Amino acid sequence: MGKTRVIALVVASLVSTASFAGAQAPAQQGTRTGRHEMQQGMRAGARGERGLFRGITLSDAEKAKLKDIKGKYATQSKSLREQMKPAMQEARAARQKGDTAAAKAAFARNKGSFDKLAEIRKSEQTEIRSALTPEHQKQFDTNVQQFAKRRDEMQAKRKDGKLGRRGGNQHPGRAS
Repeated sequence: MGKTRVIALVVASLVSTASFAGAQAPAQQGTRTGRHEMQQGMRAGARGERGLFRGITLSDAEKAKLKDIKGKYATQSKSLREQMKPAMQEARAARQKGDTAAAKAAFARNKGSFDKLAEIRKSEQTEIRSALTPEHQKQFDTNVQQFAKRRDEMQAKRKDGKLGRRGGNQHPGRAS
């Protein structure tokens, strides 16, 4: 039971990290805004999920089970995301203006919703894992561990200031 909780937590963290990383990105100039960015973020989440199934060829029965599981949790997570949407837009607008304190405050107001969303993802991951054959569960667990390792490495690089900025480690608005 403990191992499945860890796996679920890893997936929830990955999805959360991806959404926070998008919120930290500077505003883009040009015509690609709004809907395009949302679709791009959704594709990134789907790529992460597909990565958990790397090396696994699902049977038709497994595919059907996974489709049912995803449908079950999709409505729950969608309603939570809709509730969070105004505060997330506020946080994004604040971040684009450079007001990180207001952005952090907006995220803090949604902490309960983020926690609920993480619980939903944990439950979904646990059900997905249980729908797989024992052979596929082993590969799934391996993929989750690799995903967690990459996430931890990315977080460590961010903390060191080595990731996310073009042209070096120095932020353009900060003095050395």
